[in-house]
Amino acid sequence: MFPSLPESLYRSRPRPLPLPASVSASVRTARAPRLIAGALALTALLGTAAPASAASAPTSAASASAASASASAAPSRAALAQQILRTNGIALATTHVSRPHPASSARQNIVDTAHGKGALTSPWGDRPNRRVALDTRMLGGLLKLRTRYGYRIAVSEIVGGDHSTRSKHYAGLAFDITHINGRHVGSGAPHRALMAACRKLGAREVLGPGNAGHGTHVHCGWPR
Repeated sequence: MFPSLPESLYRSRPRPLPLPASVSASVRTARAPRLIAGALALTALLGTAAPASAASAPTSAASASAASASASAAPSRAALAQQILRTNGIALATTHVSRPHPASSARQNIVDTAHGKGALTSPWGDRPNRRVALDTRMLGGLLKLRTRYGYRIAVSEIVGGDHSTRSKHYAGLAFDITHINGRHVGSGAPHRALMAACRKLGAREVLGPGNAGHGTHVHCGWPR
């Protein structure tokens, strides 16, 4: 039989022997190049962050350029006026209720705008004989009443005619409608539904039967 070993040899772990000073120094010397190499790698990594950040600048510029191009692609007032003239179901008055003056009629207002000119006010209005740039929101709203909502409409006035002193008509922001789907406003025309459509299209001043002075037409005006 083999002699039994002390129990302490099973429980304790051998302690590492201390290295001689010359060996310990050589180990530290061997680690130094690795530390230097790691530091250089970190520096190179951080150095690439700036170009990556700078690279995002052209991307942002490209996005801004694309947004600008999209905005410039919106239809011009002349293009909208041309679409209105080509769209069946939009009738534009060629005269006024009070007196004749074809040059300031609703139809001529749109024709002039389609040719790049301002729409003319009537000589008897509060802003007589002025050329007005029609607002694209208003023109778009007029067009969409037909193309989006399907109404057949008759427009009696835009900037011509006689209106209140601060009327949105004189600013090119409003139009009046007398007929909807062949029926006169105030005599069975679906004016409430059309007024609701005008509001959805951005008009904020929407008046019709039940409002003073608007018993026979719907007025749709956009904010200044």
